[in-house]
Amino acid sequence: MKFPVIKAFGATFAYLAARWLPLAKALWFPVALLVGLQLYTMTPLMTATSSIIGLGENPDPAEAATLVGELGKWGLVMIAGSAVAYPMMTVASLLHLVRGEELKAPIYLRYGGDELRLLAAYILLSGMLLVISIVGGLGATVVVVIVSLVLPQARAFLNSLAEIAVNLATIWFRLRLSVLYPASISTGTIGFGASWEITKGHAWPLFFFWVLISLAVTPLIVIMSAPFAGEFFPLFQRLSEAGADQAQARQAIIPILDAIARLFSPENPSFALFAAVLFAATLATTAVFNVAAGISWRFLTDRDAAPSAAQAMAA
Repeated sequence: MKFPVIKAFGATFAYLAARWLPLAKALWFPVALLVGLQLYTMTPLMTATSSIIGLGENPDPAEAATLVGELGKWGLVMIAGSAVAYPMMTVASLLHLVRGEELKAPIYLRYGGDELRLLAAYILLSGMLLVISIVGGLGATVVVVIVSLVLPQARAFLNSLAEIAVNLATIWFRLRLSVLYPASISTGTIGFGASWEITKGHAWPLFFFWVLISLAVTPLIVIMSAPFAGEFFPLFQRLSEAGADQAQARQAIIPILDAIARLFSPENPSFALFAAVLFAATLATTAVFNVAAGISWRFLTDRDAAPSAAQAMAA
């Protein structure tokens, strides 16, 4: 039996509607940690990145070293904080759905075996995706070069085809591991074997399921981004106009990074509104995508689930 796309989509939002208050209770603290971390680090991160790009092709070594050190410092703060916040957010939103556990305390403060396994799974997944990108890209480049020796006029087309092939391979791999985190929580492992096995033969249905979930969330993201997006439209238009001109592209990226830095700065007049919207958007999208993954896991493992599965899951 193939993964039931529409039934799982409906069950996702049925669960969210039935459990929105417990989900908010479980998620508010780890989400606040992540948002606080972003508000603390993004301005110096973006400023350092913008300054490095602004140095040009022949920078002063001492100045470049100072800026790279600044970028590395804030990058490490972001990585370390995210290694705490992201696993907490994921486990907090999946414990009830996957294992039936209720949060009894008013705040989610746990960081134990589940969170550490999820952190390991995330690191391993990121490494594997990087390897796929590098190895796939190199393999595709070799094929393009060889074929171009015979058909040099087709090089541009072959490059595009190779890029599409690598992207499709990456998407397929991610679909096979799209239930990695609920699998980890359910099995008490990092979840790779369980996720890979249970999604076998379900890649296409899972693809359409995640397309539907993404389309459902898009209006929320657009609405919440609208008050802050106006400044970015002309900046991204300028970047698109730069095309393949790397010098112009570098100059176009700098004001985008500076605008992001200002947006996250406490000196921004809209800082309080932005922080509140960022918190709400992060909480909502975290709940939706994690619950969607959990529902996928439930439908893939509960093969004899009745039509009332959504109500049973929410109970």
